[in-house]
Amino acid sequence: MRGGRSSQCLTMHQPWASLLIYGIKRIEGRSWPAPIRGRLWIHAASKVPEEATIKAMEDFYREIYAVNGVTDIKFPEHYPVSRLLGCVEVVGRLPTCL
Repeated sequence: MRGGRSSQCLTMHQPWASLLIYGIKRIEGRSWPAPIRGRLWIHAASKVPEEATIKAMEDFYREIYAVNGVTDIKFPEHYPVSRLLGCVEVVGRLPTCL
């Protein structure tokens, strides 16, 4: 802990981890309550993503963004595993629906 703050880290599988870091994926769902606000570090799990999964997720986000006329999405060139990718800012959460 530094300066009275603790750092939290979330491990995610690829390609979702990198898509979150790149700002393409803007919402992350969890089945457990996550009372986290502020900086959240994102770690890529060790499982290597399948090319078909990467393609499916990139196609999915292309389709989502195209609804608003956005066609120039910069996807990651690589989806590294077993490493800390960066951090995101958690600004809010929705109530758990389970």
